[in-house]
Amino acid sequence: MATKKQRTDIEWVGALISMPAYVTGEGAPYRPETLFWMGADGAVLGHAAGKPGEVVGQACASLRSTIERPMVGRPHTPARVRVASPALAEALRGGQLGTEVVCGPTPEVDAIVAMMRERLDADADIEQSYLSPDVDPVAMAAFFQATAALFRATPWKTVPTDDSLLSVTIEELGVRDAVLSVIGQMGQSLGLILFAGLDDFEAYVDAGMAMDEGEHPAIPPHLSLNFEPGAELSAPLRTQVADHRWEVAGPTAYPLLVAVDADLVARPPTAREVAMFEALALALPRLLADSKALRAAWNGGAPIERTLVVPARLGDLEVSFRVPCEGESTRHAPPSDPLAALLELGRGADDIRAEARRPLEDELMRRFAASPEAMPLARIGFCQSVMDLAADYVDATIATLAPAALREIVFELIPRKVSIDATAASEIIDELRAFFAFLGREFGFAQARGCARVLGGDAVQRLAAALSDSSKFGMAKAMVMAGREAGFDMETKEGIEAWMRVMQTQPLPATIRLPSFSAGAPPRRRAPAGPKKVARKAARAARKKHR
Repeated sequence: MATKKQRTDIEWVGALISMPAYVTGEGAPYRPETLFWMGADGAVLGHAAGKPGEVVGQACASLRSTIERPMVGRPHTPARVRVASPALAEALRGGQLGTEVVCGPTPEVDAIVAMMRERLDADADIEQSYLSPDVDPVAMAAFFQATAALFRATPWKTVPTDDSLLSVTIEELGVRDAVLSVIGQMGQSLGLILFAGLDDFEAYVDAGMAMDEGEHPAIPPHLSLNFEPGAELSAPLRTQVADHRWEVAGPTAYPLLVAVDADLVARPPTAREVAMFEALALALPRLLADSKALRAAWNGGAPIERTLVVPARLGDLEVSFRVPCEGESTRHAPPSDPLAALLELGRGADDIRAEARRPLEDELMRRFAASPEAMPLARIGFCQSVMDLAADYVDATIATLAPAALREIVFELIPRKVSIDATAASEIIDELRAFFAFLGREFGFAQARGCARVLGGDAVQRLAAALSDSSKFGMAKAMVMAGREAGFDMETKEGIEAWMRVMQTQPLPATIRLPSFSAGAPPRRRAPAGPKKVARKAARAARKKHR
């Protein structure tokens, strides 16, 4: 005899969720969809799963089955079912199930999604592999060899900023006018990010700024190649590299290529995507050999178009580059004198907003990168940190920065705030000397000579001594540096949390002082982190289990 169903005035919640993991080995990778039915108490009463687009058609049958045979409790028919998806609501209404269907928010589902993510995190080191039914060891060996050569070429030292973009076309692999960003100009988060076009890059940068404000925005799908320390990879991945003897440029240069979607769920790359980055890694060092012309092109000079033939595993491939990207010349419409605009911005400002100054500073950085003063430098980027510290702590832009304030930034704030080794002192001073020489020559910057005097004489030795003096470290920097010395990766949330757990079991080191709450200004809002922030999140997502 069939069990009699009771009619109740209780509302159920229905939710169609894209699972936070990819299924591979069944053709193109996909994220399965799962339909959940929840009772008023939050209990999951039933579910159905399938490929994207399939589950909506099963919704009526799934709801009817859950009403008749719920996973928890007795059979009963709810008075209402609330769903967030209009398509799901329409499908249910057409099924004549005898219950009201309401279309509205379903925040109750957040707990289910969080639980699934936690379970995936707990299984993060299980079944990980560089290989797939689509990618064999031979393809991966070619990829490793090419990316090892790319790492040794240090493209992040030639490309001045992460928004100094390159347009990429590889016709044989279906890549047309993609946009490539090189990241790692400050020596961290080294790698490449490939976007479908310029609009996607702009949306990606906007997402990074929104993350700085505590938001959780969608991001455009993209491909990310990160060079990771071997210690951060799971044991199965390290074992696989060792067993196949794939070439790695160094202990911090393990390549990790992932495709990342709108909510930072990563999947392994397809064979075509591996071949794309193999070709890019082979071609990019050859393009960057002409660094002078490239920097001029990024600075508004003559565009560069190059087509290079590379001997990839699939045969000779043509990789075409264009600098700047198509449409990029009108993207910013920069002022003819960004220093004058920064001067106006800095006058009388109590809080110099990052979103107002950053485009002007980026334009300065582009012009500096193409200048004769910057040509001898191995890399540039420290002057951006000085501009950030000037805005955050001394209420100045680079155009209003006085020599005394520069002295405070270089010899007090950098040693206290910036987690960098003392061996970088010479690079920092050399770059800043070149930067102020450029500002004086190009814009007639009035304080250029005074700032140069701050950086003269024994400035390198003074800065190296300050960077080595742990008594000058702020609390945050002291903890970061101590964690690094202990072997923890202080660039990731996981590494910081692991170090904090160790710290909780030990006495606080003498060099780490508790903050004083009796005086001092509140911390200022930091400048947006840009592509690097999202790239680090993507790299962490790549360590999740892929089914």
